[in-house]
Amino acid sequence: MITITDQAKFKAKDFFNYLNKQLTQAIKKARGNDLPVKIAAGTTYQQRNVKAEITEYEFGKKYVSIFKSAKLDVKIAYYLEDNERGCQITFKEDVLSFDEKKHSNLGTWFYNWQLKQGAKKQLKQMKNNVLAYAK
Repeated sequence: MITITDQAKFKAKDFFNYLNKQLTQAIKKARGNDLPVKIAAGTTYQQRNVKAEITEYEFGKKYVSIFKSAKLDVKIAYYLEDNERGCQITFKEDVLSFDEKKHSNLGTWFYNWQLKQGAKKQLKQMKNNVLAYAK
């Protein structure tokens, strides 16, 4: 599992407003209808071959989801806390289907390093998207 903490120049509500919009669009598209969507723990949907389930959700505080495909199970989480400069975001990603016992220490280290680089890029992109949306 990797964890990244970063400071953002927006408030947690801005992040969750953007996230809710993105999730609502994705869920409506996946379900093939325009019915109202409630973003909450227990909400499930499927995009292509990936099943998604929101496992924890509290507006302005946390969002946790598990994504499952034939080859990979990934858990992602965002935890936010407002402060005087905006909000602090803690992003966690855990590849549940990766078994460290089946790999060498060097292999595991390299895998985690790659995962962390991808997570940093993903968090930066999310922050940029929220900033653009909030303006």
